Amino acid sequence: MSEPGIHLFIGFRGVGIEEELKYLIREYRPGGIVLFKRNIEGREQLKTLVESAQALAMEELKRPIFFAIDQEGGSVQRLFPHFRSIPSARSLAEQGREAVAQWAETCAADLREIGIQINFAPVLDIVSEGKQHFMETRSFGSSPATVSDLGTIWIETLQANGISATAKHFPGLGRAELDPHHFSPVIAYDKGDDFYEDLTPFRSAIRAGVNCMMTSHAVYRAVDNLYPATLSNEINQRWLRERLGFGGVLFGDDLDMAAISENYSPEETAFLGLCCSMDFFLLCQKSESIEPMHRAIADQLDRNQSLQGFHCATIQRLEMLRLFHFPE
Repeated sequence: MSEPGIHLFIGFRGVGIEEELKYLIREYRPGGIVLFKRNIEGREQLKTLVESAQALAMEELKRPIFFAIDQEGGSVQRLFPHFRSIPSARSLAEQGREAVAQWAETCAADLREIGIQINFAPVLDIVSEGKQHFMETRSFGSSPATVSDLGTIWIETLQANGISATAKHFPGLGRAELDPHHFSPVIAYDKGDDFYEDLTPFRSAIRAGVNCMMTSHAVYRAVDNLYPATLSNEINQRWLRERLGFGGVLFGDDLDMAAISENYSPEETAFLGLCCSMDFFLLCQKSESIEPMHRAIADQLDRNQSLQGFHCATIQRLEMLRLFHFPE
């Protein structure tokens, strides 16, 4: 029997196990919950929230749920000021390899204390030197070798300390001129080998055993002229899964972003996402997006037997992730 809700990774409003969160867990049976600053008032409050939600999931779903957060450092860290402030990726790159390892260990300790399993980091996008870019401080730099090296240290340190890392934004967002939160970026490569260069850090992440990967919402015309990477079978199934050999858990970046929500219906997103082996459909900002997406995934799994194989593969990958975090 299909379990459509397991594909959902959702955000919510509130700072406790209030009626909204109880309803979302019971009604949609999500695979995971993503936390934001709006959910955090302090250390003990956050720990109580996570413990209470996890207890409810075990009672209602008979399985744990995953908790995730964006704790990259710099401008993207949801735990500050209640937990230690982490320098940006660009700042860490200037400090060197030892600093990356030390701060990744610090980050892992904070997440473990709370009960969070997944960090939506590191950013492995390569951003050109001297270019004003919306990803500039979130990137380790402009050198594929540097981004690969420091990204690998971040991944290996997090996971050695019990936290799943998430390499993002596959297959690379550093050449995008528009922010997918608000627009639909299109990436046209200047040179034939630019695509392969941008893949370098992701190849390294896969070799390092990264548990999770997150897609970009950009369109990569040289690879798939029709669909953004998040919904592209060519990029996610053919390249990421088959050619690069990634067997871990794949997140689509937040589907509430304009690049997806303003161009694709829930039905289209569900079908295309399942077809390209997306494991988690991330819905961060709008609670009203959850019901239509849940219904769309359920309908697609009911109507299209061909999608059952992708669903079963997701179940297997999530079981491996569960054993990493909740060993029996």
